[in-house]
Amino acid sequence: MVNSTQISAATALVQLLKEHPDLPEAGWSIGSVISELRGFVHTDSLAGLLAYQGVLGGDVHEANSYEHLGRTMRRHVLNAVWRDVPVEVVVALPVHAEAVAA
Repeated sequence: MVNSTQISAATALVQLLKEHPDLPEAGWSIGSVISELRGFVHTDSLAGLLAYQGVLGGDVHEANSYEHLGRTMRRHVLNAVWRDVPVEVVVALPVHAEAVAA
């Protein structure tokens, strides 16, 4: 069953993608309890995340690091609001070997 918060988030996502078709491809999910969008940008640089920041505004920050297939990865997160809907967009990038050793 779809609730009204999911409908408002889905509408905001459709508007975002329709108005900005040049944004990098991302996988999206919609919160089931509160109206929020979560996107995961599939890229190998911060450029994709920064493209979303250019449209949405908000702040980008580094988040947790984790191991994946023998590499240390770090999440970079954009938190913003689009059409009154909270948005979190994430990209995960390899941590440079120098930073891991430090």
